[in-house]
Amino acid sequence: MQCRLCNNAGKLVKAHIIPESFFRILRIDDKAPRIISDVVDHFPVRSPIGVYDEEILCETCEPKFDRFDDYGTEVLLKRKEQLFQPVFSGDKTVTFQADGIDQKLLLQFLVAVLWRASVSTQPFYKRVNLGTFEDVARSMILNPAQPVPPAFGAVLSGWLVTEKQQTIANGIMDPFAERWGDGINAYRVYFGQMVAYIKVDRRPFPVPLSKFALLVQNQVALIARDFGKSKDFAVMSRTAIRSHENAQRRSSLCRTG
Repeated sequence: MQCRLCNNAGKLVKAHIIPESFFRILRIDDKAPRIISDVVDHFPVRSPIGVYDEEILCETCEPKFDRFDDYGTEVLLKRKEQLFQPVFSGDKTVTFQADGIDQKLLLQFLVAVLWRASVSTQPFYKRVNLGTFEDVARSMILNPAQPVPPAFGAVLSGWLVTEKQQTIANGIMDPFAERWGDGINAYRVYFGQMVAYIKVDRRPFPVPLSKFALLVQNQVALIARDFGKSKDFAVMSRTAIRSHENAQRRSSLCRTG
């Protein structure tokens, strides 16, 4: 088998696209986050280690992602509440802001996740295809000391959730492509109660999103979004219910067949 990073033949390993730690730490009542997808025949399952791929990285290349993944997990998960403080407009939370973030390394983490999703053979990531930008992202991973290519950028948001919404908000939904402003290409990637909008386009994010992008300001901002009023909540809830019903029907057919 050939490694997708070094292009050499070698022993391939179980490589996670979204780091395993997101699935372990986001547990509620000792239950792993639900993996939510509307891909045909893909049901919302709970996995303690998430979705991994055994066909993309060799045992030499897989550790090259450790620095990216460790930092992304530290900032977006382990120390999120400590780092990001709410900013209010009246009594409404509008953003969460953090100082002292290595924004380049955080953006490298997001691009590394997106590259692995693009080369993955797993159905959960089938809606990610970087095309010609796949090699650009690969070069960034192999040359981390270089600046992040300007084709990549990211804006982050954080959910405002109630206690009853915690379980569904912690779900990991399959990433997908979308367009911003005048057709700016981006991917939406879910990290539990945080969402990354990762630009894959040589044009900048449109205003006003551009002012929240990584590497633009000294502080990192998470745009606060009301989970219960979002389209994501409706889609995730509907998809989880539909997929659960499909899984039950399949199980019933197997028993009767």
